[in-house]
Amino acid sequence: MRTVFIGSSDYGLPALRRLTESAPPLLVVSQPDKAAGRNLRTQSCPVADYAKRKGLDLYQPQDINAAESLEKIRALGPELLITASYGSLLKRELRRIPKYGALNLHPSLLPKYRGATPIQSALLQGEEVTGVTIFKLNARMDAGPIFAQEKMPISAEDNYSLLHDKLADLAAEMLMDLLPKIYSGSAVTHEQDEIQATYTCKLRKEDLLLDWGRPASEVLSRIRAFSFVPGAYSFWQDAPLKILRAEATENPSQNAPGSVGRIINNIGFTVNCQDRQLLVTAVQPAGKKVMAASAFQVGARFSSGALFSAGNSHTSTNPTLLREEP
Repeated sequence: MRTVFIGSSDYGLPALRRLTESAPPLLVVSQPDKAAGRNLRTQSCPVADYAKRKGLDLYQPQDINAAESLEKIRALGPELLITASYGSLLKRELRRIPKYGALNLHPSLLPKYRGATPIQSALLQGEEVTGVTIFKLNARMDAGPIFAQEKMPISAEDNYSLLHDKLADLAAEMLMDLLPKIYSGSAVTHEQDEIQATYTCKLRKEDLLLDWGRPASEVLSRIRAFSFVPGAYSFWQDAPLKILRAEATENPSQNAPGSVGRIINNIGFTVNCQDRQLLVTAVQPAGKKVMAASAFQVGARFSSGALFSAGNSHTSTNPTLLREEP
């Protein structure tokens, strides 16, 4: 099948790798290189970087829907556009170029969690199951008819990064299974149930700030939803501190929210929440590498009763990333 792959982030890499191994895409479309990091060095996004390393034909337009982009893609005569975490909408004229249209690999069980942050939102909501949906793009965001959908359990150890990679691998497997069916004409779709639809939004910095005054289960869900990147954080002595790993305990809170409960040598420290204490095991101070919470405690020289900023005056008034229909 003659395909064009359109993506940007790490999420699309397993699918692109599988395509490259079997039938390399005619073209890889990705976002333009951008200045990033402390030194503002120009960097490629993961999909563009992979395409360059593998010698794939790469196109990085400022506007994928511009006349120049349409002409370039149309000239290749693709039969299918495959998109995965690209970051821009594909308008009607572009979607109509290939014979079989355009499909998307979405990391949620649509119609739940449409939008930009489906993995983080599932973790924030305490879901026990998520999955991948492959659907045909239409004019509405993540609302097209579904080709394939598979569930995946969320384990207690999963955080955003771990679950992201599992779902990316699942999406690649599903894509390779679906492509022959599309090509043979045996693939079927079914419409989404709009009554069940929920929507997510992009992250804001305030969404990452931990509010220790909330129940421990909510604080833990927020830590998991944003680990390892970008990382939920609190404040220690007015400096941001990312909290990257934590565990639930059965110990009731015994002091003010945000205060340190127990120091557990070589493991970490507990922090009082609204109802229970959380055991923090991995952190990342600003400008430094990830470290064991026990090592941070030794260096910071704090003891029980020390206070992390509760964040009550800073935390978003919306404790989730869900929003109303756009």
